[in-house]
Amino acid sequence: MNKLIIKSNIVSDDLASFKWNFDLNIENKKYNTVEEANDVPLAKEMFYLPFIKSVSISKNQMLLERFDIVSWEDVLNEVEKIIEKKLQSFFSNELQMDEKTQNIITLYAESTPNPNVMKFVCNKLLTKKIHEVKRNNLSNESKFINSIFSFDFIEQVFLNNNYISVTLSENYSWDCHVNNFREFLKDKLEKEFDFSVVEKKEVDKSDSNQSLDKVSLQIIKIIDEYIKPSVAMDGGNILFKQYHPKEKLVEVVLQGACSGCPSSTITLKNGIENMLKEMVPGKVETVAAING
Repeated sequence: MNKLIIKSNIVSDDLASFKWNFDLNIENKKYNTVEEANDVPLAKEMFYLPFIKSVSISKNQMLLERFDIVSWEDVLNEVEKIIEKKLQSFFSNELQMDEKTQNIITLYAESTPNPNVMKFVCNKLLTKKIHEVKRNNLSNESKFINSIFSFDFIEQVFLNNNYISVTLSENYSWDCHVNNFREFLKDKLEKEFDFSVVEKKEVDKSDSNQSLDKVSLQIIKIIDEYIKPSVAMDGGNILFKQYHPKEKLVEVVLQGACSGCPSSTITLKNGIENMLKEMVPGKVETVAAING
């Protein structure tokens, strides 16, 4: 049988090239977002890596552009393994498979505006349902999440899409724990996490929204389309709670890294509140937050 060969090369500070010895049935194209790459699985997979800015792909080559949060020297080998695994699934009938490449997990730690919270980003989808678990309210619904609390310095875990935001207890610092904790999570994901049972359905919000007024529905749409994506970049989440028309007050719930964040008040006033005032004129004056 033939063997897949991949050659990687750092083209510049921002660009890295990956070439392989089989041809894909695709057209040459550049993608700037995961949505644009939705019909090209290999390109889409790359956007699950938090440092990827754009993907240019042809039948036997891919050019990746990075954001300035890591260097190619640090991640080139891991990215090559991810590409190898994905290509092997495309050419499974032609290739000599290597079992060691079947469950490659990459996990990167990112700081957040909240100094007590570290965001760990995985190259795979972990969940389609938000999980927020605090130490004083543990449940048995997820052995993976509960295992994280074996560390006495962990106060809260927030799991969404392909990332985990972890909150430290008081009097602890991530400087002393981030590397060991990252290795723990990576090992758990590689050996114990069952990606085949990741939820297949999104939480249905239609019933709870049916009785809401038009302004509330408009606010929810703005939060979902414009605010949630940027909040998720910082390892958090925002939920609509209630709209008070007489006071022109919007109540929201902050989760993950946003909960208890020292800069969340500034974000609310300078960002979310101003956006809602502008996009729902005359209906919103104040946004108040409740920590999740």
